[in-house]
Amino acid sequence: MLGFTLVLFGSLCLAAQNVLLRVIFVNSLIFGILPFGGFVVPSLANSLLLLQLRAVFMLPLIVLLAPKLYATTWLNLKQLLYPQDRPLLIKASISSFSLFLSLALLFIAIAKIPAGVATVLFFIHPAITVILAWRIFGDRPTWLRWGVLVIVFSGSFLVVPSFTTTTDSDTLIGISAALGAGVAYAIQGILAQICFRAIHPVPFTVVSCTVILVFSSLSLLFVNIEVGDVWSILGIVSLIAALLTLAGQLLYNFGIHLANAAIASIVAISNPTSTAILAWLIIQEALQGRQVLGVALVTLGVGLLSQDARNTKSG
Repeated sequence: MLGFTLVLFGSLCLAAQNVLLRVIFVNSLIFGILPFGGFVVPSLANSLLLLQLRAVFMLPLIVLLAPKLYATTWLNLKQLLYPQDRPLLIKASISSFSLFLSLALLFIAIAKIPAGVATVLFFIHPAITVILAWRIFGDRPTWLRWGVLVIVFSGSFLVVPSFTTTTDSDTLIGISAALGAGVAYAIQGILAQICFRAIHPVPFTVVSCTVILVFSSLSLLFVNIEVGDVWSILGIVSLIAALLTLAGQLLYNFGIHLANAAIASIVAISNPTSTAILAWLIIQEALQGRQVLGVALVTLGVGLLSQDARNTKSG
């Protein structure tokens, strides 16, 4: 149950970060009062830039916090360089690259379509994770978990923008990027569970932050960055996003460590619900009636899984 709760709180942190990211791209009315946002054009280049800026702040933060959170962090990281532990380092690096790819695609999606819609589409990853966990770990899903997944997919379908002959390319790009992010995130979660058999979540998070910073920085070499004179604002917002993301990532990693990737992945579907609610409260980003129903179905799925977790613990 503790792992369930940690992932739930981690999802709330990531939901707040999603809304903050949306504000960077879209001028919004904060709490219906203060006009704010729309600092950069929603493009691939700017999405990668924001991911890199966030990583620039995240890595020093986790480096400072790591010894306090887990005393032998640096010893564990040093051991990863030994020949016998190099396969573990490779798995951790591949998992971290999958996380980078997932985040890059999710940033693109949030830039192109509403934050609540993007995050609901992103959460196809619980189904993929459950299936992979079944095949790799023999963690056979219960009928309740299959039912939760059906509910989640139904909710995701309802929240997708209507497809018409006038659907613009930005919407299609946003939907494709969100779905791709979900697939990459599922792969990351499974690899993380394998790694957590031999490495603590804190040093694992240090590896993840390092890999994300390296690849996000390299990706900027292939795009043209044009953000004008808003660097100071982007820096402040990126620092806040880094704090929220680091908290969410640590809580999620601890959740996988205490539970398993399948349970943590399904619990994390509270993120689109939280994002949609926060976007509605903070930036007045409304959803259509059927999309509200989709969010409600996702919430129902989380509630059912929570009950399953309690029953499993008591049993």
